[in-house]
Amino acid sequence: SAFPSVMTVALALIALAAQQAPAGAPAAYWQQEVAYDITARLDEATGVLAGTERISYVNRSPDTLTTFSLHLHLNAFRPGSRWADADSVEGRRRFNDLPDPDFAFNHVRDVRIGGRAVTALYPFAPDSTIVRFELPEPLAPGEAITVELEWDARPSTLPRRQGRRGRRFDFAQWYPKVVVYDRHGWNENPLYPAGEFYGEFATYRVTLDIPDDQVVGATGVPLCGDPGWEKANRMPGRPVEYRRDWYGSRAPRFAEAVGPGGARCAFHGSEPAPAEDGRKTILWYAEDVHHFAMSLNPDYRYESGRYDDVAVHVLYQPGDETTWGDGVAVKRTETALAWLDQLFGKFPWPQVTNVHRIEGGGTEFPMMMHNGSASQGLIVHELGHNYTMGILANNEWREGWLDEGFSSFQTSWFAEAADQGDAYPGTENFILQLDLDGYSEPASLVSHAYRDFNSYNTSIYTRGELFFHQLRYIVGDDTMRRILRTFYERWRLRHVDEAAFRDVAEEVSGLDLSTFFGQFLHGTPLYDYALGRVERARRSDGRWRTRVEVVRKAEGRMPVDVAVVTGGDTAVVRAAGLAASEWVEVETAARPTRVLLDPRLRTHDWNMLNNRRTFGGLAVLRRDEPKRHYLDTYVNRRAHRDAKAVGYSPAAWYNDAGGVTVGVRRRENYLGRFDLFDGTLSYGTGWESDTGLEAEDLDFHARLRNPTWLRATNLGTVFEGFRLEGRHGARLGLEHARRDHFSFGAMRRRGISLAWTGIHDDAYLDPGYYEDVGTTELTLTHGIANRAGSWTLGADLSLGAGLAYAADGLEAATGRADLRPFFGRVIGRASARRALGQRMTLALRVLAGSTIGDGATAKQRQIYLAGADPYEQLANPFLRSRGALFVRPDIFYHAPGGAGIRGLDPRLSSEGVVAANIELERVIRVRPSGALFNRVAVATFGDAGHTINDGAVVRAEPIRFIADAGIGLRADHRIGTLRFATRVDFPLWVHRGDLAHDVKDGGDELGFRWTFSFQPAL
Repeated sequence: SAFPSVMTVALALIALAAQQAPAGAPAAYWQQEVAYDITARLDEATGVLAGTERISYVNRSPDTLTTFSLHLHLNAFRPGSRWADADSVEGRRRFNDLPDPDFAFNHVRDVRIGGRAVTALYPFAPDSTIVRFELPEPLAPGEAITVELEWDARPSTLPRRQGRRGRRFDFAQWYPKVVVYDRHGWNENPLYPAGEFYGEFATYRVTLDIPDDQVVGATGVPLCGDPGWEKANRMPGRPVEYRRDWYGSRAPRFAEAVGPGGARCAFHGSEPAPAEDGRKTILWYAEDVHHFAMSLNPDYRYESGRYDDVAVHVLYQPGDETTWGDGVAVKRTETALAWLDQLFGKFPWPQVTNVHRIEGGGTEFPMMMHNGSASQGLIVHELGHNYTMGILANNEWREGWLDEGFSSFQTSWFAEAADQGDAYPGTENFILQLDLDGYSEPASLVSHAYRDFNSYNTSIYTRGELFFHQLRYIVGDDTMRRILRTFYERWRLRHVDEAAFRDVAEEVSGLDLSTFFGQFLHGTPLYDYALGRVERARRSDGRWRTRVEVVRKAEGRMPVDVAVVTGGDTAVVRAAGLAASEWVEVETAARPTRVLLDPRLRTHDWNMLNNRRTFGGLAVLRRDEPKRHYLDTYVNRRAHRDAKAVGYSPAAWYNDAGGVTVGVRRRENYLGRFDLFDGTLSYGTGWESDTGLEAEDLDFHARLRNPTWLRATNLGTVFEGFRLEGRHGARLGLEHARRDHFSFGAMRRRGISLAWTGIHDDAYLDPGYYEDVGTTELTLTHGIANRAGSWTLGADLSLGAGLAYAADGLEAATGRADLRPFFGRVIGRASARRALGQRMTLALRVLAGSTIGDGATAKQRQIYLAGADPYEQLANPFLRSRGALFVRPDIFYHAPGGAGIRGLDPRLSSEGVVAANIELERVIRVRPSGALFNRVAVATFGDAGHTINDGAVVRAEPIRFIADAGIGLRADHRIGTLRFATRVDFPLWVHRGDLAHDVKDGGDELGFRWTFSFQPAL
């Protein structure tokens, strides 16, 4: 037969697989064999790099191949690509708007496989980042083909992992690159913003023809030719290390270095051809790398160093002398190599090149980093990718966490080891907030399956990093190091995946990690452990035995440490954390005084308030909710991961009825979002009261939001009760708020509240705001806010129905026959804000509000024309009562709300109104966020409205059209943790001057008037 037997093929495949498998890896492992021979000539005037490419490809898989595919990555950075379209969907207009010649491209033509012409197919048209060819003949296991083609490529002027600017070029993923064929088949992945690259390990021979003054850094070593390092060298006492002899006899024999310093190349043993005027040729060579990157800049400065047997090249730009030069970047690169060498193992390549690229941030390539700065953390991260991605080569589309999360983790560990701080708390808390809000996605998704680019970044970088932190906690530092070194030794220069890493982790640690990998990589469960029953007893030998019940209250399962504290020491054991209830025993030499769960805060337990118990008097075990107390200065609000933050502050204010009032305010929270308690206990002294009250008044106001025991995803809750300056009441509220994307898109809010407000002393009440009746009101709200392009839009609707009552029943006690007990309210608002250039902003707002029902509505529930209604001001002691600080004569405070006609008397109200507000603001000064005045702006504004229904009546005259216009000043501030705005407005024109806030008995339309506020108007 012309075909080998099945047994022969099987034996051949087994032998082939055994040869391909790394030591200790499954014998079935294989990877394809690839070699590139690329010629490239740069035309700087057009930005185009063009040439020929010859690919040798050996099929080491057990499959017969019928197609062959290449990546043309630069086609992503042009209009119409999937990358550009994904950008546009998320509100970023980058490459879809680039004209020619600013966008990038990568073309192939005259493609021949085995000497036969083939037709290019684009399976994801119109995106052309993948090109596919039908093989002229099937490629059986063990057989080889040769692919020859011509190509050209141009980076974009807008940099993203590549770019060009003048004579500077960052070439990344610039040549037609073989698509990986692995056990999943051809990995034909169009290039999206989410996800990076995946390549076959290969040998590269790249002949580069460029202008002779260019300075070049690249993957591999320059076998011959002048990369420009000598002329750019800023360390004249240190010779340049080209490492031309690294590959020895394996390097191409048809080229050799000739001339001083090997600055010219001779091919096929012939004499070197005369170089074209002003140009030079460099031959680069690399083995066992899955990509070849390079960067060119005639103004690069060069410095060098070495770690062990690895040459370090640094290329930086003019102006970088203090941040990159004088050995700074060299030393930091050597430091990173030393760290990674002891963490993983010996670097397998001859050199690493660190260049200051055009773009900020950083991108990793084998033997090379394109960095936007020389920060130590960035260098450790990007050089770390030479290990996790370059040497341990995962599929960055399929399992991005295995390189981005991995390198982020080792970068954090480096900072911790260098006493630069522990990154774990910040990383863990950030992910926890997303988990609690239901925005987290598993770290294990394929890149294009994420909700959006921000979710992709967060999941694979930050959640991926946290996965490795959690593994380190589970296995311990020493075992984690052995896992990393074993994984590196076994799988270096191979393709890796989750299964490979998990196998090593379980083998080295001796633990079953299936639950941990399954939950933390493939899910986003919440973790919550609580202390249950605790029993302690003294044994006959004098030692103490403490039995502790660990209760799992959430889906997540994680080993959890149990600490028993005595007067002299702490003993710790570990619970498996799998069962709903688990008992552990702890022995101590002394009497236990306290029991703690997760004392090091490493289990990702969202509720640490139920993790502590303390033995009190008579051996009574009491719940010991952890608290940290502090003096609250109003500008230093704190939040803690493992305890409630409880702040106390003194308070004092004045009003005409109660005189001077003194009090104490208590604010507490957990995690800055739960158990948000804000309470004030105040004592009205009557001192300086204008009513001559002799009675002393003790008041309180308590509001609790989002108690931990009511936690639900995206649900906010509020419980409020008060007795405040003649008013008393309570409120219950629920609100659900959710957006489709955690950092952009429409935010939708739905809420319901039930509020009761009664009156027991009308001496405090300003009759311009209140009638002597109580109310009970049920309100439904619905709102939506979104940012669409340059517009920020919002709209909301509230529907309320209530009951007004007097002390002697439902009949109003005011003597007004038209006042009815039942009322309704409907208010709709819409707003829009748009940036007009860098410093101008236009803001718009419209409102329509009306009461519903027969007869008049109580004054406090009407629609207010100038600003907020009385109930919206009830919590503010400087506004709520007659004669308070901000409502005194000649003090004109504007509380935004209502119809927003800011020049009017704030006591004016109506049964209904339609209003519009417009404001044009120009920033005149911007300072850093830590400054007292972060931003200062001037504004012009106009407000207008028209009353509806029965309108409003002043001095027996109905009010209909109302309007104002003026100018104002704005300032944004930050003091400690407190952010607020100062607003001063000058309503120079008020349509009804007699209704202006500063006029009692008539007034002119034009005049100098002013208001101030600590809140924006729109």
